Amino acid sequence: MMNLFNIAAQGAQAAQNQLSVAAGNIANQQTAGYSRQQITQSATMAASVGNGVRTSDPSRITDQSLNQALWRTESSVGYYQSLNSWGTSLEKVISSSASQPSTLLTSFFNSLSALTNQPDSTAYRQQLMTSATSLANGLSQTSATVADQQTSIRQQQVSTTQQVNQLTAQIADLNQQIEHLGAGSESNSLQDQRDQQVKTLSGLMAVSVEKTDTGSYTLTTQGLKLVEGKQAAVISVSQNSQTTGQLQVDFEQKSSMLSTAIGGQLGALSDYQQQVLTPLQTQVTGLMKSVSSQVNETLAKGYDLQGESGAALFSFTTDNAGVAHLSTTALTPAQLGLSLDKKSPANGDNLAALTGLRAKSEINDSASAITSNLALANSQSSNQLSVASAVNQQWQQQRDNLSAVNKDEEAVNLQTYLQSYQANMKVMSVGNQLFSDLLTIFS
Repeated sequence: MMNLFNIAAQGAQAAQNQLSVAAGNIANQQTAGYSRQQITQSATMAASVGNGVRTSDPSRITDQSLNQALWRTESSVGYYQSLNSWGTSLEKVISSSASQPSTLLTSFFNSLSALTNQPDSTAYRQQLMTSATSLANGLSQTSATVADQQTSIRQQQVSTTQQVNQLTAQIADLNQQIEHLGAGSESNSLQDQRDQQVKTLSGLMAVSVEKTDTGSYTLTTQGLKLVEGKQAAVISVSQNSQTTGQLQVDFEQKSSMLSTAIGGQLGALSDYQQQVLTPLQTQVTGLMKSVSSQVNETLAKGYDLQGESGAALFSFTTDNAGVAHLSTTALTPAQLGLSLDKKSPANGDNLAALTGLRAKSEINDSASAITSNLALANSQSSNQLSVASAVNQQWQQQRDNLSAVNKDEEAVNLQTYLQSYQANMKVMSVGNQLFSDLLTIFS
């Protein structure tokens, strides 16, 4: 009779354990990185006769190979997201009508063409001066915008390395806690937290993960250790005024240098600076130099309305930070050297040479290349981001199909385990009735 009670009690306890796990899964359905848990049941036997049931500790439903694949695609997504984000924000500024180089250059040459019929017209000459000022200001603004983004990129590199250091320190701390508790049910939530931290870290830089026999993670990048047990590396950046800095890894009193091909958002910062920003700044600077030198040289060959030699219209300078600037001089409309004849300063013969600059490839090609090259780079990064995101979503779906909580499935489990609990309690009730009947008989 007592065996009947024991079996029923074990069954009720097993059902209660299952209910607790199902309830915990449902409660954590929206918890980021949570892996659903389960317990297994097995029969206990005594002399080949059923003697009750035992349950295991709750275990996480997870697959390390799926996690590894997901983390790798996180690095790709982080890389192309960063490239596309920086590129599109710059393109929006440069491609606006107020600063688009080719548009400003077209407006300037249109003003020159308008002077062809009336080269001595004060109004048309003033219009040319206005468009020249707009061209200079627009190109200078483009140059400043690129320089500002260079600065922002360097600042973001420092900020991102700080995020990396925080994550590696947290992962090392979780390693220590997990090793202390063991890889069983007591550390399930800590293991979920650690996987989520690795996923976040993977978006910042590409990492390789190896799980040790003690349950801790060893993280490496480019063959260099970032985390081993409770120890975490520190990444620092050597900065200079023009480019993203060199990355240095310090781990257990040993310093090593990382290449810029580090993947994730951190790798994208270096690649964007080297492959997009620096060439773009060179193009903008080259265009300003060409406009300034060629227009000024052409004007110097002509004469103004007073028969004086033509003076410079543009001034090209570079500040202490190496940023190029273009501005117009204090030239008045009457001082524009538009004539080739000193005695006939109003004939505008020099206008032909000025308008002819429009056909020179180095000016037009440079102006169009500034926006077209940036647009092409952004289009490519956008397409690559779409592909990387699609692959990432596929691996995320596979991971979720295995590890994420399905509320409908857990609702069924709750009903099933509740019925099991009630059935075992019924067995105990029946056993109690039998015991009471026996006592009545023997009394």
